[in-house]
Amino acid sequence: VMQKKCTTGKPDQKDLSENLAATQGLAHMITECDRLFEIPHEMFCQSRNSYIEAEVRSPTLEDLGKQMDEENGNYQTYIENLIQNLCKDAKDKFKGWVTCSSMENTDLCYKKVGDGNPLRLWKASVEVEAPPSVVLNRVLRERHLWDEDFLQWKIVETLDKQTEIYQHVLNSMAPHPTRDFLVLRAWRTDLPKGMCVLVAISVEHDETPLMGDVRAVVLDSQYLIEPCGSGKSRLTHICRVDLKGHSLDWYNKGFGHRCLAEVANIRNSFQPLIAEGPETKI
Repeated sequence: VMQKKCTTGKPDQKDLSENLAATQGLAHMITECDRLFEIPHEMFCQSRNSYIEAEVRSPTLEDLGKQMDEENGNYQTYIENLIQNLCKDAKDKFKGWVTCSSMENTDLCYKKVGDGNPLRLWKASVEVEAPPSVVLNRVLRERHLWDEDFLQWKIVETLDKQTEIYQHVLNSMAPHPTRDFLVLRAWRTDLPKGMCVLVAISVEHDETPLMGDVRAVVLDSQYLIEPCGSGKSRLTHICRVDLKGHSLDWYNKGFGHRCLAEVANIRNSFQPLIAEGPETKI
């Protein structure tokens, strides 16, 4: 005689145990995703050589000076040239850029450079609820407030009050390794109309050791911060970076939106606190 299984609408103990095990397994995969999908160390060591072989070497400070047409060019004149060109482009309303679709209250554009490197130059802009000098400090010294991938940093060398060799490490979604950045960066706060700028470019510097896994190359990074009234600023980031380990198609389709998300995060870090409760007359 076959016995019918009693159906009370409640799962039996076996079902409960299996569901609990599945839930715990899924929770473990979520919390440990970085470790579960991490590239084995042996494989990474083998591939590191290919990164090095394919790498376009960053210039030294002396190399930057040699790129100038001036007879006595140095890294200072190189930086000044970057800043002056950025200000000129801003005055000319950034002509020659291709506009992309973007989120509300943001602007995203790109243009091709034509220097033999296929990576596009991207430009992302937002309005920020803070004056230029405060926004500059947020970008320069307070990255931990707007970049959740920011792991560590150090000032390798201070060249003057507004110029330094700076190194930092950004986390990446597994299985990508962490990215190490070593840049020469300089900023100005005394420009016409109250503008502030920050420019950066990757450099080689006294064989500074990696703090991260792979050294990325900043081909161009320029922040322009313009006052736009009522204590607000227009933040524009012009960016061209080789992160290593991504396809050209990824850069063309995804990197620009990554730049846009970055300036949006900077903007959101200044979101004003909204006071609760009804208004009262004083």
